[in-house]
Amino acid sequence: MSKFSPSEFIKKLKNLMLDPGKFFEEAKGENWKTALIFFSWVTIILSIATPIVNYYGIESTDFSSAYQAQIMAYRILKSFLIQEYGVYAYPIESLLILGLACIILILSTIFLHLIYRLIGGKGSFLNAWKAMCYGAGPCIFGGFLPYVSLFAAFYSLMFQMYIGPKVLYEAKESRAIILLAIIVALAFIKMFVIGTTVGL
Repeated sequence: MSKFSPSEFIKKLKNLMLDPGKFFEEAKGENWKTALIFFSWVTIILSIATPIVNYYGIESTDFSSAYQAQIMAYRILKSFLIQEYGVYAYPIESLLILGLACIILILSTIFLHLIYRLIGGKGSFLNAWKAMCYGAGPCIFGGFLPYVSLFAAFYSLMFQMYIGPKVLYEAKESRAIILLAIIVALAFIKMFVIGTTVGL
């Protein structure tokens, strides 16, 4: 997947969704660019769909967004961009989602790598990078729609914080499950206390 090929993206997404364990096992030999391209496809689609639904009155909240970047960008849209740029604020929001998603991706990857090394996982930073990039895949399935996005975000969280890194880091099953339980609990607390989504 060296190019932004729609057919290659769809093929990878299909394989990821049908058999994530096998998918991540096969991803061990890939470089960082392949995973980034996949993540870029997902993020570009969300960055286009989100401003469209925002324009038609669907707000980007913890109940309608799979990415934290969507929520952050929407808050900037409401508090500043709309007043300054009117309808032209929506394309700016799209760019904000792209930029914020990349920043959050890097920070999340660092966190994931450190946490999996702490529980005895093996491997490099690249393992966390692949888990985070490919784990975003489920967000494409309604990650910008009310309530549907919750399922997409939780599915994504499973890939990013459990299935992907467990395979890539060859971590012990019991430790990975405990870690997932802690992360899910913290995600719920974070979502309901400060109003951000459980996903990337």
